[in-house]
Amino acid sequence: MILCWNDDDEVYYGYKLLNSSALFRLASSQDGFGLSYIGSDGNQGWVVYLIATTDICDKYGICGPNGASSIDKSPVRSCLKGFAPTFQQDWDLVDWSYSCVEKSQLNCSGDIFKKYSGVNLPSTEQSWYNTSMNLKECEMMCMNNCSYTAFSNLDIRDGGRGCLLWFSDLIDIRYSNINGQDI
Repeated sequence: MILCWNDDDEVYYGYKLLNSSALFRLASSQDGFGLSYIGSDGNQGWVVYLIATTDICDKYGICGPNGASSIDKSPVRSCLKGFAPTFQQDWDLVDWSYSCVEKSQLNCSGDIFKKYSGVNLPSTEQSWYNTSMNLKECEMMCMNNCSYTAFSNLDIRDGGRGCLLWFSDLIDIRYSNINGQDI
């Protein structure tokens, strides 16, 4: 069973095992894939139970900062609107190891946020949230502080609630045909 918790410092997910005597852990490999381990009897330690990957877009950070992946497009990687590949010649050779950079310096008082729909939200490593704010308050907070880079609902159930703000490069955005959100 999948569970979700949050406290003042973080939002996190976990599993509740049906067999409470089993040991189970989740990790991310160096390649960015999700790994499930199960504790084994004897001296074998942890045994890989499942490698969670279905396509290249499942690899964490495959598109680098300010890039997005879509398995339905070719190439699968693109830069967000207003951004361009750091080294176009490398992108042309399908080397996506570099980030996307701003095409021009952002104008904090004149630029507006661009809405992306149907995406898996980026990594929340550099983010902040508030459970009591609504999306309009979230947007106003973003518009009044040039250090924020994106915003979204914290919880999309029942029309949405809460505020999730990013204040750094956006990493690990993926366009999704299923369960995508707005950012």
